[in-house]
Amino acid sequence: MISGLPERPLSSSETLRLSQERDDLLVIPATPDSLVGDDGSLGEIRNILVFTANVVASLAYTDADGWTVVVKTADPSEFEVVLDSLIEFRDDSLADEDRDKIVEAIAEAYETFTDRTLR
Repeated sequence: MISGLPERPLSSSETLRLSQERDDLLVIPATPDSLVGDDGSLGEIRNILVFTANVVASLAYTDADGWTVVVKTADPSEFEVVLDSLIEFRDDSLADEDRDKIVEAIAEAYETFTDRTLR
């Protein structure tokens, strides 16, 4: 899906760089545990959502398989389905309010991305 992803989890700066290098791509951490390690510091990013103008996909990094596309859809506005599939893949147990906050943050990022790509 993204050429050049390293065979390891991403750092937060790499995630940001991927989105800044290409106007047609938005890469964001998918869940809070994608950003924060067990000790509360910024950790390795192992769950990402990748948006283009025509696709949204969830990718998960595992030590055994590297980066895996969990699910993708041809309608980026359907990102909640993609997010839910990733949460299920990871066996995460997010509280509804946490999920709602994540969805709100992703919606804002997606709106900014679509504004940028339509210019």
